[in-house]
Amino acid sequence: MSDQEDDDDKSSSMEEEEELVTTAPSLYQRPSYYRQTRKGKIIKTVQERYLRDDLGFGNYFWDPLQARRRKGAETTVGKPKAIDTVEQLVSLMQGTVKSDAGDATTQPLVLLVCDTNVLLHNLDVLIQALTGDGAPGGLTLVLPQTALQECRAQHMTLYDQAVELLRSVGGTQQAHYCGIFFPDQHHVETQISTTNTTTTTSMNDINDARLRLVAEYFGKHLQRNNNSSNSTRVIFLSDDQDSRRKAKMEQPTDKPYYEALNVKQFVGQLEKANPGLSLMDYVANYGTTQSQSPHDSTTTTTKHYFPAHLPADEVSRGVKAGRFHRGVFRSIDTFVEKGTDQMGVVTIRKGDERVAITIPGWQPRNRAMDGDVVAVALLPVEEWLPMSSSDNTNTTKTKPSSAGISQETAEPTHSELANVPDTFQDAAQTLRPTGKVVGILRRHTNLYSGSLWEPHNSSNTIAEHLPQLKDWQQEHADGSTTCIFLPVDAKVPPLLIRTTQRDRWIGQRLVVTLDSWPALSPLPCGHYTKTLGKIGDKSVETQVLLLQHHIPHEAFPASVLACLPPADYDLQQDFQATQDKDRRVDLRHLPILSIDPPGCTDIDDALHCYKMDNGNFQVGVHIADVGHYVKAGTAMDLEAANRATSTYLVDRRLDMLPSLLSTDLCSLRANVDRFAFSVLWEVTPDAQIVNVDFQKTLIHSIAALTYQEAQTMIDMPDTPENRKDKQVAAVKGLAQLARLFAKRRIDAGALTLASPEVKFVFDSESLNPTDVKAYAMLEANDLVMEFMLLANVTVGKKILRHYPTLSVLRRHPAPSRARFDDLISKAKSRGFELTIEDSKQLADSLDAAVIESDPYFNKLLRICATRCLSPAQYFCSGEYRPTEWHHYGLAAPVYTHFTSPIRRYADVCVHRLLAAAIGVAPLPSQMSSKSYMHDQTANMNRRNRGAQNAGRSSIQLHTVIFFGEGAKEEEAYVLDVETATDSEPSVRVIVPRYGIEGQVKLPIKAGDPRLIRGEHRISVEGSATIRVFDKVKVRIWVKVSPDHQRELILDLLEPSFGSESSGKNTEPEGDSDDETAPAKKKRKTT
Repeated sequence: MSDQEDDDDKSSSMEEEEELVTTAPSLYQRPSYYRQTRKGKIIKTVQERYLRDDLGFGNYFWDPLQARRRKGAETTVGKPKAIDTVEQLVSLMQGTVKSDAGDATTQPLVLLVCDTNVLLHNLDVLIQALTGDGAPGGLTLVLPQTALQECRAQHMTLYDQAVELLRSVGGTQQAHYCGIFFPDQHHVETQISTTNTTTTTSMNDINDARLRLVAEYFGKHLQRNNNSSNSTRVIFLSDDQDSRRKAKMEQPTDKPYYEALNVKQFVGQLEKANPGLSLMDYVANYGTTQSQSPHDSTTTTTKHYFPAHLPADEVSRGVKAGRFHRGVFRSIDTFVEKGTDQMGVVTIRKGDERVAITIPGWQPRNRAMDGDVVAVALLPVEEWLPMSSSDNTNTTKTKPSSAGISQETAEPTHSELANVPDTFQDAAQTLRPTGKVVGILRRHTNLYSGSLWEPHNSSNTIAEHLPQLKDWQQEHADGSTTCIFLPVDAKVPPLLIRTTQRDRWIGQRLVVTLDSWPALSPLPCGHYTKTLGKIGDKSVETQVLLLQHHIPHEAFPASVLACLPPADYDLQQDFQATQDKDRRVDLRHLPILSIDPPGCTDIDDALHCYKMDNGNFQVGVHIADVGHYVKAGTAMDLEAANRATSTYLVDRRLDMLPSLLSTDLCSLRANVDRFAFSVLWEVTPDAQIVNVDFQKTLIHSIAALTYQEAQTMIDMPDTPENRKDKQVAAVKGLAQLARLFAKRRIDAGALTLASPEVKFVFDSESLNPTDVKAYAMLEANDLVMEFMLLANVTVGKKILRHYPTLSVLRRHPAPSRARFDDLISKAKSRGFELTIEDSKQLADSLDAAVIESDPYFNKLLRICATRCLSPAQYFCSGEYRPTEWHHYGLAAPVYTHFTSPIRRYADVCVHRLLAAAIGVAPLPSQMSSKSYMHDQTANMNRRNRGAQNAGRSSIQLHTVIFFGEGAKEEEAYVLDVETATDSEPSVRVIVPRYGIEGQVKLPIKAGDPRLIRGEHRISVEGSATIRVFDKVKVRIWVKVSPDHQRELILDLLEPSFGSESSGKNTEPEGDSDDETAPAKKKRKTT
């Protein structure tokens, strides 16, 4: 070949390459779009994106053919594999056909492309259609990157579920599907050109158009594939009517590339092709239930139950201009008590300050649900509510007829939980500002547990608030029924759900998701998610109470577990590597020991005490150094901050931290080295503190004692042999000092309060309770509590000196006189005077209220006094004046929580503050924000209250199971006497042995002329008299209502009013769930 010919060939080749380059799509884009700001300005946004032409048809995480060869294998996570050709795609789709469906090469195949709304509102449908029992097979799911990213921005939990659906590799016959991730934002064939269009101006429009292009891309290529004998359908699944309309306009009419269906249409086709399939109950309900009475079929009028929400752009402008305010709606009443008068509250920000706005009733609430982010408009000052004395008492709460476990303290207000004021003082009176909801900015997706309402058998009081409830439960021509779902959470109103399985769900606990609350609907609309099981079953009711009190109980995600130390972690090597940085001191030579309940595994504190050469004692409180393993800002730290506390149920513990930390590396177990954060005092024999030091330490506990073992050592005689024993000497020295510290606290005005705590004895096989006993308190309990209090006070003072506006403290406000008025009157009726001007006078008057013949009377009075107090709350020191930091119950001017970081996030924060105060580590940047600390403490208060309520509900559940085995007769004390003239004669009693209380009806009618009512007393002429604090005898039994609910009932046996109690015991069904029952965690601090 000549040189000329060679040059010609090169020239020709270069021309061909240039032609290919000019005709090929560009792999670099700078798309732009316009958006309008809140102030009305038009902003042009430009993105830089690099495209790829080698992405094929995305990636899949599950090989169905391989999984079939591993039937019965555990579910695992697959690695992503690219789908390069349409033949590979068809092969994967054929693999989804069930083996019992015949030849896989001839079965119809369906490929679903989902938009964002489907993931946000109908992910349950996809999960059931693809992986549920009776899943038809033959389905391939495509989740575009755009849909996943939009879902992630709006709801992280649903995003995690969607990703898990893609990644799961199942070896069971139910998992006949293929999940494909498609990177549409970087795929060269699914890009939107915005230069020649005037309609796709917003990012939302662009994303919708790109999702339709994904469906078109798959449809085109599958149509061109002639090598498959299967009939294939590509379905674009969207509940956006406008997007479906555009999908039809953008395709050829003679042979469209894909179908555009909403979820309800798709499910209908799927159920028609598979008669045994039932998915319609999972479809989100957007308010399609009829708002008119089903008996009025001729009416055409449309009734609006609520005012319309303002348009989003108007709300946005109003928030920016200050006419509206953004905040989170919280219910403060229960629907069961208040009905449509149920009130709520929204905390708003005014500059750097926060204030709680009361939402007075359903109309101003305007369909907001607890946790929703809403926009509110303040009502005129003339419509603000006056603050009455009843707002400071808990006497307005209705008293349930059934018996149960009562709260230890008064119910905290939203203002107390959120650390925000809810009143303003004008010249004449104190007012509570009120407002109305004008728009819902973001729905809080909650799962609600409960059961279906049965109009003929229900014993609940819901119908009293909604007389037309029966009319809203109606049957439809398609065989479905609109049912009334009653959530267990009393703050949540009933929900409307539409189902074809009503009869199957009667007597079952269900989980329902909220979908919408249209103005045309009297109640919110939702859809069925899953069935938990039979009402009354122990394991089922435990799941219910966790959902009811919003307790995080899911397994820790992989991102959190990735923060844990590796499997080959060596603490000694860690100590050597970090000793200088942490300035950690080796204290393994000290006689350190722990004192806890039997079986305790999350040991977060230990103590030591020995006599120094100068005659003083060195005392140390050593707390697990959780901060060494939980670094600020990590996934584990964020998870712990969200959970905020461990939750202790009767039969299980739900940890704030993974078990590797909570029960191993951070647990100060005996005979192993552990990292600790220590407070060391030098104390004189008369308990005067000479010096204090704070150190990061390495310790070695010599013993893990139980309370009883420690008590035995305390009771040992002071002999030379016992003084030589390190453990005995340490425990006796601690007990000696604890008595002196306790006396000094009480002399300063600290209260000795009481609560009717109980513990259960379980059957070894069924794990059902066989006995209930009062929780015994020993001096060893007081010993531990005293030094934990001392450590908390000492650390609180230290961090406050260094961070006066950022410290996490715990305050306990003085009670209002109104809360104590009733108890003062009751005590006076029995000859005792209670003085509450300060905690010292209250403590002294409680000490003096003693009846020699009845030792329980004093404890009963202390229980009642505790219920007049608000619970202590976490707060950021910069939000209150120093005079408001006081802890009333402990008579301490400054108090915090430092001693339980394994189970409380507040203590983790305090550890970081203390580490920064002593120069060991810098304070995390986010903790320098007072706003951030406010949000953290508000969440701590909310989670802590939820955990307490869940624990009490668990005790209530096991108490009902215990008494379901047979009625018991027991002594009780009268707490309250119903003296209102028109009320049914009754008394409220507490049963000390079981810690339960309830209302006891007397066998006489309100209008009986023999009935005599007096102050805190009631009697029948010629018969018995009952006074407050009297001892009576009751029978305790379980009543099973027609709607399958079980409740404790108390009947009066003594004194007799000349009539026998008519209650009859109803035996509940047995229960034998295989669950563990760890010991109840000690309560060390207030």
